Amino acid sequence: MSVVLVMASLLSVTIPGGAVHASPESESLDSVVKAIKQQFVKKSSVRFSVKRRGGPPATWNIKASGAYRFRASGVYAADTTTISQERNGTGRSREISVGKDFYSQAYVRSKDGKYVWKSPSTVGKWVYGGRNLAGVMWGDDLINGINPGFLKLVDSHGATSADGGTFEGVKTTLHSGTVAVPKMDERQAGMYFGTEEEDFAWSGPITWKLWAGPDNLPRRFHAIMRFTRPEGANAETMTMNIIYRGWGSPVKITAPPKHLIAYEW
Repeated sequence: MSVVLVMASLLSVTIPGGAVHASPESESLDSVVKAIKQQFVKKSSVRFSVKRRGGPPATWNIKASGAYRFRASGVYAADTTTISQERNGTGRSREISVGKDFYSQAYVRSKDGKYVWKSPSTVGKWVYGGRNLAGVMWGDDLINGINPGFLKLVDSHGATSADGGTFEGVKTTLHSGTVAVPKMDERQAGMYFGTEEEDFAWSGPITWKLWAGPDNLPRRFHAIMRFTRPEGANAETMTMNIIYRGWGSPVKITAPPKHLIAYEW
């Protein structure tokens, strides 16, 4: 990922407040939220893959994959590899978070194979990003199909349920709906929403679909986000698709070896 995106996203965070006015809460996603929280309590895990296209300036079309480890409060550790198509080449980054510690390595290569940018300066080593940085931490404001905070928000705005057919050999229930939020943006941990109005912030509707299996655990999440600004700039659309696999399968996420960590910015 580009250095501007990495550094800027480490500093950005929004804590959901109470400005969004919810309609009466439905029961459609209660079973999904309960099943996810049971995985948290079990200290379980899940693997995921993401495809994202479009969006406001400074965002990139990306493909990402990795795994999450859980504890009772939610995501405890994450290991994500991201491929991004940028103006001057193809970016590749890998981020590992374990508890409050964050490590990363990234580079951009041009079509002729030359490194346009590297962090750290030696390929194969890692930068220690620090502890408890809001921009890289999982939070209840992430737009993600396994985030109880997001699911509770959309459920309070009229989610519906129907037969979702079969996905990867598993029968599913399709939950769907639309919710408008006063802020949407990006940080290292992913796309996020805010529920308090802010000047010059991107805002708009999120049209979403979530396919859950017979165990009520998410298998696929699809979202179309429409970004608008109050000053009348052109609207931008982002499409995001996330696949979840291997619920409960063994996943080991550890910090990089100390001899591979470069303390540089």
